Amino acid sequence: MKITKKQKTGLILCAIVILAIYVAFTVYFGLFMSNAREQSFLDHKNRMDITKVEVKYPPQKPNFNEVKVGSYLENIHNVSIADSTFSADLYIWFSWLGNKDLNPGETFQVIGGKMDSKELSSEHYLDDGNNYQRYKITVTLDKVFDTTRFSLEDHMLNIYIEDKKNDGGALNYVVDDNSAISSRVKIPGYRVTNFQNVVKPHEYKSTFSSPNANGLNRVFSQYAIAISMNRTDWSFYFKIFFPYLLSVALGLIVLWTKPDLIDARTGLGGASFFGVVANAYVVNSLVPANGGTFGLLDILTLSSLISVFLIVVASILSYNFYRRQEKPELSMVFDKVVFFSITVGYLLLSLILPFCTYLNT
Repeated sequence: MKITKKQKTGLILCAIVILAIYVAFTVYFGLFMSNAREQSFLDHKNRMDITKVEVKYPPQKPNFNEVKVGSYLENIHNVSIADSTFSADLYIWFSWLGNKDLNPGETFQVIGGKMDSKELSSEHYLDDGNNYQRYKITVTLDKVFDTTRFSLEDHMLNIYIEDKKNDGGALNYVVDDNSAISSRVKIPGYRVTNFQNVVKPHEYKSTFSSPNANGLNRVFSQYAIAISMNRTDWSFYFKIFFPYLLSVALGLIVLWTKPDLIDARTGLGGASFFGVVANAYVVNSLVPANGGTFGLLDILTLSSLISVFLIVVASILSYNFYRRQEKPELSMVFDKVVFFSITVGYLLLSLILPFCTYLNT
């Protein structure tokens, strides 16, 4: 029995519908990831842009001092996206004129984390009023990583330093241009793309009920260090994507078996479904459990599940053509049309997404 013109039209429409689903997904999620990439870039830029800060320092007090602060980042370690933390080893130094009892090295603190160790490595108090202190510290900081583009993402790690005793009316930091990052700083899976340090006012949304706050929210001078890092390449993405691809490929294989083997077809479809779910469970353990953001991992999982669903539905329809309607030629051609349509659509989505997601700097 030959394929009729009406059946050919139906097969063409079937292919168009399947491809349209994947094209729609590709366009929508491609734009979604592209917007997420651009938003991440702007967020990182604005975070270190002192011109974006609207807060002003309080009026200077009679005992006001300026302290030049600098840092040398020696190491970044224990970067954990799942635990939302990272650690760093660095030198930080303070230099100022005047009263040596100001002692900024004693009163500085790390914001948004803790100081694991603090060691005074050098200090000088000269007769001409120049004072200097240098500390070596190890810090562990909390960091809410944006996992929307996880596996092809970029991040900015920040270390914030403030004086815990003197507010912005009594002490202002000034950036030392000799600050730098060691060439030995390596972060597995990423490359360090930039190092910045700025000073900006930081407002707390409270007076802390301080008697000398004059009813104004407390504002402190904050020294901010930023380490920008980007995924080295696409290799981690493909490590995550490959098991999804194998699961979908396992499902696609059934479309090359005899249509009347419905038990084997649906069985392999079920195995493909659970393969996708199992891989999703594994890769989601790499990000915070309650991250709450829909992102690249979810798109891969969703597109893979939909592909397996289409395969199972196609297997049932093909069995109906083959056994109940006794149209074996139509059944076999239908299988091939579905096979190539899903293959092309799935690969199109999976290969275009990285281009829209990855920030190549």
